[in-house]
Amino acid sequence: STRSPKNPSNRLWIQEQQRRVFLRQLRQWSLGYDSSPYFQGKIGLLPPDPRSREEIGLGKSVSCILTDTTFTDARKRIVVRLFPPHTGTMDEVPRSKRRERHDYMDPFDTRLRSHGYHRDASSIEGFEFYQPSQSTSNPPNSYYKLVIRIGSGWLSARDYLSKLYFTHLLARKPSLRNPYLHTVDRIFTTRSQLLGPPPSPKDSVTIQPLFHPFLRLPPELQEMILRTASGLIKNYNLCADPHLYAQPKPSPDQQVPISLSTMFQISHAISRTMVPYTYRATTFHFSLTGFTNFLWQSGPGNRVEIRRLTFHYGRLALLHCLRWFAPDPVFDLLQPPVLTNPRALQYFWRCQIRDLAREVNLRCLTIDVKGVPSEDVNMVVRILKNAFGSVEHVRFVETNDDGSAQTVMGIQSEGLGEKNWRELCTRYFERHRLHQYFSRADLMRVSTGEFQRLMDGDMAFFD
Repeated sequence: STRSPKNPSNRLWIQEQQRRVFLRQLRQWSLGYDSSPYFQGKIGLLPPDPRSREEIGLGKSVSCILTDTTFTDARKRIVVRLFPPHTGTMDEVPRSKRRERHDYMDPFDTRLRSHGYHRDASSIEGFEFYQPSQSTSNPPNSYYKLVIRIGSGWLSARDYLSKLYFTHLLARKPSLRNPYLHTVDRIFTTRSQLLGPPPSPKDSVTIQPLFHPFLRLPPELQEMILRTASGLIKNYNLCADPHLYAQPKPSPDQQVPISLSTMFQISHAISRTMVPYTYRATTFHFSLTGFTNFLWQSGPGNRVEIRRLTFHYGRLALLHCLRWFAPDPVFDLLQPPVLTNPRALQYFWRCQIRDLAREVNLRCLTIDVKGVPSEDVNMVVRILKNAFGSVEHVRFVETNDDGSAQTVMGIQSEGLGEKNWRELCTRYFERHRLHQYFSRADLMRVSTGEFQRLMDGDMAFFD
């Protein structure tokens, strides 16, 4: 027969069952909760009282004792509500209430917020790169949620515990301005004694920052774990055009647990070491767009950490380099047209990308020669080596349809790009003089001799 809650002994048994289940759920919350990254303490239930008719369970207001373990005895009585994980799927949510997640904190997000940028292949327009999605077996709302009463309302456990931590922060730091540290600790102890004995260990759940044990690991091991969790092993694809650099989408079992932006937001201590390390150890891949925005959003502190870049330009490699990276005398001589509105926008973008690129000192510059005419490679290398602050090594690869790359052995980087600008520009002029998109219109009527005389005006540079 079922136990009657009207019987005092049965009511005590029911309370014990509710307390046991609630403590197990509260412990699950403490293992995966979105709580304060600072507060350390315990949360415990009040001693059982057969006369109490308070129900203990999910969604109920439960009286607890919160303990701050940084003091000798700092307890306070609080009222909490614990809510279960949300198990509904996206199909159960009304379409009008769905919100698309935009993570604007991502330092590698090259999406532009402005509108009016020309959609020409030469323009520096933004794009969206692939963000790993959350695994369906571990949705972002599969954790218990805890709220704490404050005044007439409720506050999330994260905000409440963070406020409590910073309220006690000055009291925990002895200094000349705070000579009453022991007095504050004694006041907390006196107030706590008015609450009676502390909750027993079996009725308490420990609250502590989940990352403290992780931060005690060696930095190298931390970096390896975080890079594996974010899927950032060696390369980071920022190419907007899949035809220039094809990257197959990972299968569901290959989805990474966290995005790169989430990794950088875990803690300030991790970001201080992981952000520079990520820039130094990662090869960033670009096609015809997005490079300027990447350098701009990275900031001056991170631009100097970039060591490896790979460009996938295809057959427009030389034209793209002339438009945006070529030295001013070469650009003024050829002036390949770009359709921008207003016209001066082209020159602004060009100045911007050249100024930003000069701050980058590369250990390895990789050029994907797939689709690049062999006679253009020499001038492409010369322009790119001149655009960056320094380039230690140039590497040539050819990518396959599955995204894999093979080193091209027939091209020797030593001595490549060392020809003078006069010879490079003359060969370019002879190959493309009849193509209206490769140089300004008046050069189509100029002979090779007249083109040479145009370069004589700046012999110190071209020779």
